[in-house]
Amino acid sequence: MLITETETETYVYYHDGGIPGRRRVLTGATAKQTFNAVPKIDMRRIYSESLSDRQSLAKEVGAACRDVGFFYAVNHGVDEALLDDTFAAIKQFFDLPEEVKMEVHNQKTEKYRGYEAFLEGKLDPGTRGDLKEGFLMGEDATDPEQNTPITPSTAKPRNQWPTHPSTTFFRPALYRYYTAMLSFSRRLLRIFALALDLPETHFDPITTTPMTNIRAVHYPPQSRDEDVGIGAHTDFCWFTLVCQSPTAHPALEVLNGNGHWIPVPFHPSSFVVNIADFLKLVTGGTWASTVHRVRNMGGEERYSMPFFFSPNEEARVSVLEGFRREGERYEEFGVGEYFQRRLEVDRTTHLDKEGEGVVRRPYI
Repeated sequence: MLITETETETYVYYHDGGIPGRRRVLTGATAKQTFNAVPKIDMRRIYSESLSDRQSLAKEVGAACRDVGFFYAVNHGVDEALLDDTFAAIKQFFDLPEEVKMEVHNQKTEKYRGYEAFLEGKLDPGTRGDLKEGFLMGEDATDPEQNTPITPSTAKPRNQWPTHPSTTFFRPALYRYYTAMLSFSRRLLRIFALALDLPETHFDPITTTPMTNIRAVHYPPQSRDEDVGIGAHTDFCWFTLVCQSPTAHPALEVLNGNGHWIPVPFHPSSFVVNIADFLKLVTGGTWASTVHRVRNMGGEERYSMPFFFSPNEEARVSVLEGFRREGERYEEFGVGEYFQRRLEVDRTTHLDKEGEGVVRRPYI
């Protein structure tokens, strides 16, 4: 959202690390050198047995992470038919009656897993809410599909799955996508390590049971310019992979250093990858957790399937040695605690219970 502060200065407002921020819009002589497009990187080398191939890929990835914070992962190798099937499944789910979806409303779980209805999120306080509906699932040792050992801290179910007979297709479809994206993410994490001049396996010890999420999202066409699909924000994970449905008009936008919104249109056989808060923090701000938003102004239904990857919930991380400044102290922070705090900032639905039903209160 743009708000004019004076006759000569305009600012963009957003959430960065869960904290409200702003950036001045620079034009003409005041503009600085920044990106005007999201780079495309051919990912076929991620599967190469040659270390030099993976290192050359890491060099490109590292430059994109420093200069932009976003890149297209082109030729990612994940089966396109699987992606098409997943999009068909999430569209079928969102087309279901609201009462079927509301069985698994996200406010029923501590981790906010399940269904989020239209306008329940509100990252930009200047709007009436995020014009989207979504479904969130993630790491859950009690889901047998994940084949993860159950410990005292993971014995409580985290995911919610609908039980209505019309929804039986949904869970298997999301798990096929989850498995493919987790496998690709582990490969990508090693490329990130190389890009940071670390051994490929450097992050393996803190990602044995990573925090992971799929957030299936449906954005209807926007009819009002003041609306937003999701407000301007940064992601609170290690990195995000976004698979977006093809639309003629780009809806995803990223904010460059001059405060200008840069479109990120659909590109075939690609994921949109963005660096999130944890990688920004451990690189001392050298890698960019870039502000982004969605405005679906093209008159089409849009679907998106971001996959979020983070370290283990119990992991503690700090600024990497190679990014520390002499004489400064660097504290560790707990991954799970930070993640939960951000969840509570971003999921602001208010609910009243009436009898056996759930009634949503409008935003004030």
